[in-house]
Amino acid sequence: MAPPIVPGGSMDPQTQLKTYEAYVKLIADPTAKDENKLQAAQELSENFEIISGSSEYPNFLDVAIKVFLKVLREGEPHFITEYNIHQVRKLILEMIYRIPTDKFLKPYAEQILNVTFKLLETENEENVHVCLRIIIELHKHYRPVYNSEIQHFLLFVRTIYQNLPDHVNKIFEPKVPIRVEKLTDLHLETLLNEIYTTTPIQCCKKMADGTKATVQYNLIPKGVQSLKVLQELPTIVVLMYELYKDKVLQEVNDYIPIIIKTITLQPLKQHRQHPSFNKEVFVDFMGAQIKTLSFLAYIIRVYQEVFGKHSQQMLEGILNMLKLCPPKVTHLRKELLMAARHIWATELRLMFVPYMETLFDEEVLLGQGWTTYESLRPLAYSTLADLVHHVRQQLPMSDLVKAVHIFSKNVHDDTLPTSIQTISCKLLLNLVDCIRLQSEKDPAQAQTGQDLLMRMLEVFVMKFKTIAKLHLPILIAKSKQAEIKTPAAVPNLVAAAAGAVPVKKEDGETLPIATLAIGDAIQPKPEEKEPSKCRFGFPPLQPTNYNVSDCCSLVKT
Repeated sequence: MAPPIVPGGSMDPQTQLKTYEAYVKLIADPTAKDENKLQAAQELSENFEIISGSSEYPNFLDVAIKVFLKVLREGEPHFITEYNIHQVRKLILEMIYRIPTDKFLKPYAEQILNVTFKLLETENEENVHVCLRIIIELHKHYRPVYNSEIQHFLLFVRTIYQNLPDHVNKIFEPKVPIRVEKLTDLHLETLLNEIYTTTPIQCCKKMADGTKATVQYNLIPKGVQSLKVLQELPTIVVLMYELYKDKVLQEVNDYIPIIIKTITLQPLKQHRQHPSFNKEVFVDFMGAQIKTLSFLAYIIRVYQEVFGKHSQQMLEGILNMLKLCPPKVTHLRKELLMAARHIWATELRLMFVPYMETLFDEEVLLGQGWTTYESLRPLAYSTLADLVHHVRQQLPMSDLVKAVHIFSKNVHDDTLPTSIQTISCKLLLNLVDCIRLQSEKDPAQAQTGQDLLMRMLEVFVMKFKTIAKLHLPILIAKSKQAEIKTPAAVPNLVAAAAGAVPVKKEDGETLPIATLAIGDAIQPKPEEKEPSKCRFGFPPLQPTNYNVSDCCSLVKT
């Protein structure tokens, strides 16, 4: 094997090219050892930027592409991570992905796409993932003409979604650890039909001193059964839809019922409660569902009639995902809320009216994770407020009571951004007429409506008092501090934030300002009180970050 090239060495470009071409030919040599092929591939990968910047790069590219595609086309896929030949194939695909998408690569784009489309059906999860990235990149830059390969790919994706319901129980059923004496004892084909994520294999290995030790290998699933690959499919389908909208309208139309069924799938209760339930697999599965929901949200306005026929399934799917979304995986719930927001912006939101009580439950909307609760409240409450605003005329009095309770708390929650407090104020004002109409419609609820309106009035009065007694002194102190450019006002700020300035309540009792801002806001009735959530530390007091425009916005609302 040729010695590695040292960047910046004394070799001229042609000599370097010949050395790199020797590495390429070694990879294609059927008589070479897999270990040597891997070393050659690693050398090429490590020096790929040098190669692509060379004046001889076009000549190298012509040789490399032909060899790489030949190796990928004629070689067999491998499913053991530790196999050298698997790593060689993966490095080849990664190098193809790293090739600059310029005029030099364009003549080879069709050949590369032809090979990568075929590999999707046979390769392992890791290599299929790289193939998808290659397909996306080449379609973005070269926009090839719609052809039978793309049509076949869309059919392939459809088949994966069609078969998924048959695999759900297998995905989550408890697995027995795989132990064999040697790797050749594995029933590989049988195992590959039963795994959906990388699975460890315990194998005995005889050491130099004659003793036996346990060595772990990793079995990679087929790409067609991989949950990680399933997460990537919606992205590439969206790309195909954007590039070939006129050609794929009917295919996507046929997709919708199948994909909607995907978001309704969930593991059995006994599987979720089993001690060996694999939470990482569940996160991958939920991630695939949420990506699928995002795809549905993207196309929902174009296919509203089809979605209307399957709206009940979609509704159940969204509610189940909100309930089951893992509490510690914040990014998944964020994507879920954003997808739901797009769906609730259509007429399908009316289907959620009977289930508003569920959405008003903070443990359903935000989950039970601390990070999720703290970081996603603005998104969750603004999304919920938007939904409530559009369906408020259809809400019964019981739901209006819950809406007033939640958003009244938000008005006085200084840990929320001012924009969310303002949105909450606007929503409460928009609910006034709905409460009046419900009271007139059903005299039995007239007293409830009156009490609700009085509570809302109290919320606004107390907010004005908070602004006048807490926020304005801080703003004035800030203004004076800025004028005199001295830290003399800092103690006053601290004192005000700490509640040192007392405020008189109606009964003559004094109350610190900070206590008033947080504790003397509207209180729920005893039966409505929620259990306090455990929090680590305390968020900074929001009024210290207020400015004049924030206060003006709240007061104008």
